[in-house]
Amino acid sequence: LMQICKEFVDRSVYCTRESNPHCGTDGVTYGNKCAFCKAVLRSGGKIRLKHLGKC
Repeated sequence: LMQICKEFVDRSVYCTRESNPHCGTDGVTYGNKCAFCKAVLRSGGKIRLKHLGKC
């Protein structure tokens, strides 16, 4: 799993509504790193970071 997501491996971590867009390789813009990492974990690591900012 990506290093940037290691702090979110605990599924009980609650995501804030902080705005810090992350564009995933699935073409989805996630609102922040936490939301992105939750999706990465749900996908089993299939989703990766395409770039920071909106897709």
